[in-house]
Amino acid sequence: MKLLIDIKNFILIIYNHRHAIYELTKRDFESQYKSTYLGMIWGFLHPVTYIMVVLLVFTIGLRSPASRNGIPFVIFLISGMIPWQFFSTTLSGVTRVINSHSYLIKKGDLSLAILHIARILSNLVTHIALVIICVFIAWAYGYIPGIQTFQLIYYIFAMSVLLLGSGWITSSTSLFIEDIANLVTVSIQFGFWLTPIIWDITIVPTKYRWILKLNPVCYIIIGYRDSLFNGPPFWVHIHETLYFWGVTMIILVAGAVIFRRLKPHFGEVI
Repeated sequence: MKLLIDIKNFILIIYNHRHAIYELTKRDFESQYKSTYLGMIWGFLHPVTYIMVVLLVFTIGLRSPASRNGIPFVIFLISGMIPWQFFSTTLSGVTRVINSHSYLIKKGDLSLAILHIARILSNLVTHIALVIICVFIAWAYGYIPGIQTFQLIYYIFAMSVLLLGSGWITSSTSLFIEDIANLVTVSIQFGFWLTPIIWDITIVPTKYRWILKLNPVCYIIIGYRDSLFNGPPFWVHIHETLYFWGVTMIILVAGAVIFRRLKPHFGEVI
């Protein structure tokens, strides 16, 4: 019952601060590019450049096969890199969001928890644009958009909820233990290779795949590909779906509790 009350209160906080969230999102998005000549174009150039470098390394340098599980390697890689780029960039951003908005700590009328929502929404602007581009690229390769393509909305929402809970944990604890931010960076680096982004999970023996699927981001990456390449709907993978939301809800609740308990002490360490 208490959990339901907390959820209700948080929804009310989001509603009551909706204008503040909008302004913070707008300001955060604009601040990323305000001092550059190309502006928000950099939001596309950074991930696209990184994807191209990885693509060249694996196709020319390592001479990887031209396809993965029957899917051309170009779009196989793009479909994995785009959600990973959003996840890794946003997780790094929300981890440092309290430090970057330390001037708001003294303002008792603003819930600091909404800073994470604003950062996620800010990064979503570029991400959604990249996802749309990815849909058209897949279409060019013969994967015609259909009903399953709208599943991307579900997976974007699922990843955002996971990021919100994770961000509450990392941003609050990193203020007291600076190593947390470095641990997040290292985890992202390892996570890139342990998640089926550039390799196909089917190469792993069936009896060991469950170990890889313990990583909730694995569910998201596979879901993006299923949505883009006419794969099965998310409810077919019922066990993976239940596991993902179980882990995500635990992280979300734990994040809310940790953030709420540490929040009164933020002013002491900033």
